[in-house]
Amino acid sequence: MLVLKMVALVLSLGLDTFLLSVSLGVKKPTGILRVAVTFALAEALMPLVGLMIGQGAGALIGHWTSAVGGVVLLALAVWQLLFDNDQEDDSKARALSGYMLLITALGISVDELAVGVSIGLIGVPVVWTVVLIAVQAFAFTVLGVTFGRRLAPYLGEWVEKLPGIVLGLLGVSILIEVFR
Repeated sequence: MLVLKMVALVLSLGLDTFLLSVSLGVKKPTGILRVAVTFALAEALMPLVGLMIGQGAGALIGHWTSAVGGVVLLALAVWQLLFDNDQEDDSKARALSGYMLLITALGISVDELAVGVSIGLIGVPVVWTVVLIAVQAFAFTVLGVTFGRRLAPYLGEWVEKLPGIVLGLLGVSILIEVFR
């Protein structure tokens, strides 16, 4: 039963990472391993941060942290949809790096913060859960980007805006969950 809990937890957390990675893949980014490692580290560190916050403070802060994560994802979506010009140098347009990579990784891993707050309550081992979260984040990122690259030729010209659309939908989804 413990293994089933861990697998369900880890796979449910990986779906948003996979969706975002597919949408990033359609832009055919460079540095896939850098993106995958950054996403994996962010998703592994967030439960530990949540665990450190503790149950009392985490219940109060965790709710608003998720809202902030949703707003950050919406802001990134707006930036990508309105201000991300494809007339830049092609290598810059395709490289997700620096602050954008860090903000995207942190925004997508906000749900892991709440997991960290409650990780002790659901009775799963912390170390193994964090390791599995990191592994799934890395694997789902690589698979998603690869799938997105293969899907790109079939989606037409608007495909360049897909990451912004997906980020926006994830942000809205998080905000709906927070204020439900």
